[in-house]
Amino acid sequence: MFLLEVVLEEILVANSVGLLVLIVSMLSRIEIRKEKHISGKFFEGMVWITFLALIMETLTFVIDEKPGVIIHILQHVTNAYLFLASSCVGILWVLFVDVRIFHSIPRIKKWLKVLIIPYAILILFIICDLFGTNFIFSIDENNKYVRGDFVVFSFAFVYCCYAITLVLAILAVKRHGHIRFFPVHYFIIPSLLGTIAQGLFYGLSVGWLCLSISLLFIQLHLANQNACEDELSGLYNRKYFGWMLEKLTSTKKNRLIGAIMMDVDHFKTINDEFGHSVGDDVIQTIGKLLSKINTASTIAFRIGGDEFVVLHVNHSETELEQLCSKINDQVSEFNKTTTKPYSLSVSMAYSTCNTANFSPDQFFHQLDLKMYEQKALKETKVRK
Repeated sequence: MFLLEVVLEEILVANSVGLLVLIVSMLSRIEIRKEKHISGKFFEGMVWITFLALIMETLTFVIDEKPGVIIHILQHVTNAYLFLASSCVGILWVLFVDVRIFHSIPRIKKWLKVLIIPYAILILFIICDLFGTNFIFSIDENNKYVRGDFVVFSFAFVYCCYAITLVLAILAVKRHGHIRFFPVHYFIIPSLLGTIAQGLFYGLSVGWLCLSISLLFIQLHLANQNACEDELSGLYNRKYFGWMLEKLTSTKKNRLIGAIMMDVDHFKTINDEFGHSVGDDVIQTIGKLLSKINTASTIAFRIGGDEFVVLHVNHSETELEQLCSKINDQVSEFNKTTTKPYSLSVSMAYSTCNTANFSPDQFFHQLDLKMYEQKALKETKVRK
């Protein structure tokens, strides 16, 4: 570690900029919409923790080496918060990335069980430091902050959290082939550089400023992503479906495009019998089932109401039939294991065409007709 001369004016400017960046981020979230997804709660947690940390860090430098018992207590409180806050942001970042990728609450609970162990050790170290052990930090008789013998533990934990999210992102790209979440490096690179710089050079206040910039980067990307996502199902929306079709047909390369259109059977009956909240749950359930089949060349969309489309690029009709069977199997498995008041049933049809002579409107109309033919045929069989 290198000791730099503490220039209070520079610290005040850096942390004031960080606070301003966070205020912009929070205001943009209000303007966009109130986030209902659990990932939004994790993000807001990181924002508020960082907001308070910028204030706390400024305070620690202002009162450093000032006399008095109250100052001594404040030094312990503010520095304890800063170490716990940086690790807490690391944990929330892992949970945030994981839930954006996998949409799984059980996975979040598993991560918490793993990450809470080193975090509990950090808390124990800091409690011991109140009695002068100097594990993470200490405040000497002159009320001067001194880094402890095991302060590297705190930094290492944060670095590990960043590394975990990088691994999650790489695995997700290999699994899906297209990113349904923000690029992780938008957050990690500024945060990592700031944390390393502040870890190596005591007196340099850039860690929380860089974290504020990282959070703003993520917020801006999420704002753009929200415009292409269906909030209820978690899938891409009709706008993005149209954009994908234009993207596929704008290249000179001739491709085979296949698509499956789905419609939830008796959806109106479910709404009338159980209420719209249960109807919303049906849409969410279908979204979760379809998100499991996303690959590099297969993307699911909710195009409106209880209608969904699965786009399948460069695959044969046989593979489309297999995909339909896979979806039906997932629906059957859900019905066998669910405790919800409804059972699922869907009508599906697929269509294919080449991009050489492609009309998106004609393709979608053809797909729509085939799906309703299948739905009518299914209802006729039930009546018989």
